Amino acid sequence: MRKEIKKIKMKLNFLKQGFSIVKPMIISLIFCISSCDKNDMDNNKPELNDNYYVQYIIKGNGAYGRFSNWTATTPQGIYTNNGLQVRSWNQTYGPVNRGFKCEIQIDDYISGAPTIEIHVSKNDEPFALKESETGDSASYTIDF
Repeated sequence: MRKEIKKIKMKLNFLKQGFSIVKPMIISLIFCISSCDKNDMDNNKPELNDNYYVQYIIKGNGAYGRFSNWTATTPQGIYTNNGLQVRSWNQTYGPVNRGFKCEIQIDDYISGAPTIEIHVSKNDEPFALKESETGDSASYTIDF
């Protein structure tokens, strides 16, 4: 009988030790789950405070390709260049918000249509090419 009582006491002691180890783990797990922010669980959802930057690049066609009289949308309105004939142009604007419509329109060019590229950067990420057109216009609406 003493052996049985001793075995029961040993089992109870073992259960107490096991529970004392499991209890902090359960509390830690509950704390972690309750402290998670919804945005931490859904990284693909755009934030309202994301900043986007737009980089426009225009390249004339070939060695003699030139263009002039172009406009580009900016956060402040429309950028216009009148009269200056160039082989290439690039400019970065921002910050802008999600939904911003990036547009370039070229009125005059010689030796073939220029190539227009629109690159976009989100927050501190590198720029990514979003639109490339050979012609007199290109547009892209920021939607990521």
